[in-house]
Formats: sequence, structure tokens, C-alpha cells
Amino acid sequence: MKKLTSIALIAVSVFLAFTFAFNPQTVTGSAKGNAPGPGTPLPDSIHKIIKKACMDCHADDGNFMAKGKVNFSSWDKYDSEKQFNKANTMCKELTKSAMPPKKWRAKNPGDVPTQAEVDMICRWAKSLQK
Repeated sequence: MKKLTSIALIAVSVFLAFTFAFNPQTVTGSAKGNAPGPGTPLPDSIHKIIKKACMDCHADDGNFMAKGKVNFSSWDKYDSEKQFNKANTMCKELTKSAMPPKKWRAKNPGDVPTQAEVDMICRWAKSLQK
């Protein structure tokens, strides 16, 4: 009887551990005490560039690692602070030609953002600051 009770207790403990580990609760607010405002959709001009140069990897059906950094399929779900941070990181990565990656650039030369497109993304990223 003790053995059955021990097994049941272990099973319940494992179940609860998995429940909490794989179903985290959303934390609201921030360290400052104010929740960031809702984000905004991508402007059409920016979306056009991102669709051709970024979404092969940075979308729901893209590369696991890439979409972990930024997922443009979920852009509208990001709060304004997260959008600002992601957009400015995107500007930096594009400016130093770290993105798109060299292998992707070699295979898709016509889709690599032009300097004018990179400048447009950087201006848009800076405009997100409140």
C-alpha cells in the first residue's frame, strides 16, 4: 500500500511540475510599474522589405533559432517597447550586413535589402521611440 501511495504521489508531483514548466503564467507590468503600450503593425513599406528579405527565416514557418530572436508573424503581438528594441536591433544587424546571412545573400541576391531600404528601416525603427 505504501508503494502505491508513493508512486501516486510521484506521478502527481511530475504532472504538476510539467504543468507549471510548460504553461507559464504571463507576467504583467514591468520593473517600472507601468505596462508597455500595445505595439503597432508593420507599415506596408517596411513589411514589403521584411517579407522579401527576412521572413524566410523569421516567421512562424521559419528557422527555429531565427524566429526565436524576432518572429515577424507575431510582430503585432509584441508590445511597443519590444517592437522598439527588435526594430533597432534589426537596423544594427542590417547596417553591418550581418543580416541576412551571407549564405542567404548568395542564394537570393535580388532580395538583399538595398542601402535605401536599410536606411528606411532604420528611420522607421527610430520613429518607434516614444
